Amino acid sequence: MTAESESRSVVIDAELLRGMTRDALIFTLTRPLAIIAYTALVAAFIVNAIVLGMIAPAAEEQRANLSLTLVAIAVLVIASIIFTRASTRRAISTAMPSGSAVRAEVRDESIMLVSQRGVSDMKYSTFRAARVGRHAVILQLRGASVITAVPRRLLSDADVALVKSKI
Repeated sequence: MTAESESRSVVIDAELLRGMTRDALIFTLTRPLAIIAYTALVAAFIVNAIVLGMIAPAAEEQRANLSLTLVAIAVLVIASIIFTRASTRRAISTAMPSGSAVRAEVRDESIMLVSQRGVSDMKYSTFRAARVGRHAVILQLRGASVITAVPRRLLSDADVALVKSKI
């Protein structure tokens, strides 16, 4: 445990929640599986648009179907991003409600988060990846797509280096 992390605490406000949500959303949308999924959807959209442009004006029914498919793909992409953002924000604000104080202690074998919801003492061995954002340090659990967001202000640069070296 570093001396700096013992006294670090932060009050969660709306701006910090937005920033942590944005950092977690970026992490979620840039994972390899998400990139593959969105690339496939964009490719399907492009192929549909090309085919739509090649169809003769006489094939009105096919044009209508392809147009609806284009709209459906676009809506699917936008809705999935909105849903991911909403569920991420809900999870973060449930764990750390606005107005609550959160404290973190970086230890040799774990990181401990204390909030009004309780105490979480998380061993580094439970995580497989760590990414540092502007407002949050994102920790991804091993064998799952679940993440934990820690307010960046709670961790010094030395704390972040220690956490990354242990994961």
